[in-house]
Amino acid sequence: MTLESGKKTDGHGAMQHWESLRTDARDEIKRRIQQRDQYSMQLTVALGAVVIAAFSAKGTHWLFLLAPLIASYYTALILYSYRIHDVLAKYLREEIEPELANTCGLPVQKEWESWYLASSLRVGVRRSFFLWEMWIVTLLSTAFVWRKEWQWPMPYYQLGVLLTATVVYLILAAWVSSLKKVKKN
Repeated sequence: MTLESGKKTDGHGAMQHWESLRTDARDEIKRRIQQRDQYSMQLTVALGAVVIAAFSAKGTHWLFLLAPLIASYYTALILYSYRIHDVLAKYLREEIEPELANTCGLPVQKEWESWYLASSLRVGVRRSFFLWEMWIVTLLSTAFVWRKEWQWPMPYYQLGVLLTATVVYLILAAWVSSLKKVKKN
């Protein structure tokens, strides 16, 4: 086997190198999956804490204005983790797996990421779930506070806080939604 540098190799060292790269990338993908699970649990606990605090004896419905910020933050973390996962899968599929399959003399279509992309199997409703969750939390929590505070004329500071929070959270949710996919080069 001849390397790009022009040096000759027996193929064993190259195979070990490609295999170590594949192992590293697969391990990072597994860590990303675990990370998203942890973020999901933290998001649930944080939103639950907001609800409990808002409805407690000393709570206030204004605390619901924290919910969109929390939902947007964790959704951004989750989507960014998905983006890294996608980049790693693409790297495996387009760089590592073809080289490893070639070194071993096997068809690349039998490698995991290549096979998965070619198959019609698609799991992954969670990415959309988190986006929907963020939008629902943003819309319902701000609508809830608007409903509780609605009176006319509304004091200017309340109107200012509610309008600002609503606009900022809608812009934030739109920005987080743009993180869904990896941009093509």
